[in-house]
Amino acid sequence: MDDAISWQELWDQTAALHGRPQARWLCEEASGAFGDEFTEVLAAPAAQRQMAHLDAMLARLTTGEPLQYVLGHWSFRTLDLLVDRRVLIPRPETELVAEAALGCARDALAAWPQRRQVLADLGTGSGAIGLSLAAELPRGAVEVWLTDVSTDALDVARANAAGLGM
Repeated sequence: MDDAISWQELWDQTAALHGRPQARWLCEEASGAFGDEFTEVLAAPAAQRQMAHLDAMLARLTTGEPLQYVLGHWSFRTLDLLVDRRVLIPRPETELVAEAALGCARDALAAWPQRRQVLADLGTGSGAIGLSLAAELPRGAVEVWLTDVSTDALDVARANAAGLGM
């Protein structure tokens, strides 16, 4: 007798409890297949280790832990950032702050094109704003400093910078 359960079944079961988008993110994380790759494995059976990972994430979610911490990462603008309890979760509203900062930086670059701009992200947390500036502005035209009073937050920001090749 085959006890295997497919990713489609797991996604459906998880969606009944947590909603379809959240269930997909959790199943993608557990399966290791993201985006179009996930749709390609829907008929495939989940391995025991993958199911254990999904179960562990669901248990954390059930205790009230935010989805972003359970997943261990979250999208912010063009970036996928490591997030955990050491930092605040990047909010959609913070993307507006990043957009305003990008606009100011672009204006400064246009006004002084020969001058390298130095930008600082104070209280950087995960590095969301500062790393967005570094990623979206022309390389070599800006120097971005990330700073925070929390050494834990700086560790997360450093990990995110390294993960982005910065």
